[in-house]
Amino acid sequence: MKKIFLIIAVLAVFISAFALLPTPDPTPDAKSNNFILGPVHIFDGRDAIQEKFMEVRDGHIYALHESMPDSDLVHIDGQSRWVTPGLIDAHVHAWGNALVQTLSRGVTTVVDMFGDPNFLMQHRAQREVSEYTHNADIFGAGLLVTAPDGHGTQYGISVPTMSSPDQAEQLVEQRIESGSDFIKIVYTRETSTYQHAPSISLEELTAVIEAAHANDMLAIVHIADHDSALDAVRAGADGLVHSFFDQVVSDELISLMQANGTFVIPTMIVYEGMLRDELNQEVLYSNDSLTIERSARSTLQRSFGADNQFPAHFYNNLLETTGKMHEAGIPILAGSDAPNPNTAHGWSLITEMLMLQKAGMPAAEVIRAATANTAQAFSLEHRGVIQPGVRADFVVLDSSPLTDLSVFLTPHEVWKNGFSVATQ
Repeated sequence: MKKIFLIIAVLAVFISAFALLPTPDPTPDAKSNNFILGPVHIFDGRDAIQEKFMEVRDGHIYALHESMPDSDLVHIDGQSRWVTPGLIDAHVHAWGNALVQTLSRGVTTVVDMFGDPNFLMQHRAQREVSEYTHNADIFGAGLLVTAPDGHGTQYGISVPTMSSPDQAEQLVEQRIESGSDFIKIVYTRETSTYQHAPSISLEELTAVIEAAHANDMLAIVHIADHDSALDAVRAGADGLVHSFFDQVVSDELISLMQANGTFVIPTMIVYEGMLRDELNQEVLYSNDSLTIERSARSTLQRSFGADNQFPAHFYNNLLETTGKMHEAGIPILAGSDAPNPNTAHGWSLITEMLMLQKAGMPAAEVIRAATANTAQAFSLEHRGVIQPGVRADFVVLDSSPLTDLSVFLTPHEVWKNGFSVATQ
C-alpha cells in the first residue's frame, strides 16, 4: 500500500514539473503586438518629428507620446534609434516566397504590376488582419491589358488580349472580377524607334483608360520611351510604369503630368542594369556586412545580355529626367521591378532609393517615395505613414536615414502588424 502511495506521489511531482515547463510557442518569433517602443526618432513618411514613445495596440499605432506614459504595456527600449514606416515597393512581380524575401528587408507592402491573379487572391485576406506573418502584404494589377503577342504574353500566364477598342469594358470587368486592385496597360507608340513587342493602339489605350475610370479604377500604363509616355498622359493615365532614357523629359510632358496629377514609377535600378551595371557591385557585393541569400544573388547577377548596348548619355538622360520630374513636383514612387535582371526582392527597393538620390532627390523625398507617396497614389489605407490609427508596419534603424539612406540595407528590426519579424 505504501508502495502505491509512493508511486502516486512520484507521478504527481513528475506531472507538476511538466506543468511548470513553458508552453511551446507555435510561432517563436510572434509575441504580443501590444507594447510601447521608445524613445525613438521618427520619420513619419512625410517629415522627421521629435523623439517619441510609440504605443502599439492590436497591431496598430495607438498613440505617439512625448514621454513614457504610465501604462501596463511592455516597454521596449528604443535607445533613440530611428523609425520609419514599413517600405512600400511600388513595382514588383511576386510569386513563390517573394513576399517573405521582401518583408525580411523592411518592405512591408508591395504593389504587383503583373502576375497570376490566383497568387494575388491567395494573399488578399492577409491585408485585412493584424496577425503574425512572414509575408509582406500585396496589392496588384493581376493580369495586364496588352495586344496579341504583346509584352506580358511571353511569361507562361494566359492573358486575354486586346485587338479592338470595343473590348475595353469587357477586359476591365474581367480584371476586376479576378481581383485586380487597378488596371495595368502596356503601350508603345506605333512609330517608336526602339525594338518592341506588338502594342495596342492609341485608340485602344484611350478606351481602356476610360473604362477603368468608369469603374473607379486607376489606369497605370507601362511605357519605355518618351513619346509613348506623352501619348499615355494625354489619354488620361493616372500613372506611368517605368521612366525612359531615349531623351530627357520634355517641358510638354512635364506640363501635362502636372495638369493631370500623373505619377511615375521610374524603376531606375532596372535601367541601370541595362545602361551601366555598376551599382550592385558598389553598394551590395562590396559590403562585407551584408548576407545576400542565394536566390537574391542569382537575380541580382542576371544581366540583360550583350545585345543591350546603349550610348553612354542614355544613363545621364535617365538621371536628368527623374530629377526634372521631381523638381517639377511630379509624384515619384519608388519601385524596383524585382525580380528582373539586376534586381532582387527587397534589396533592390533600397538600391532604387539610392538611384533616386543620385537623380537629385533629397533623402527625405526618397523616403516619401518609398512610403507615403505610394500609399497615397494607390489609396493604400493605414500604410506608408507613422501616425495613430495606422498599421504598426515599421522599420527600426540604427542611425538616421536622412544622413545615409544605405542604413536601410541593414535594418535593426522590421515590424509587421506590430510583430517583430526576422531579418536576413
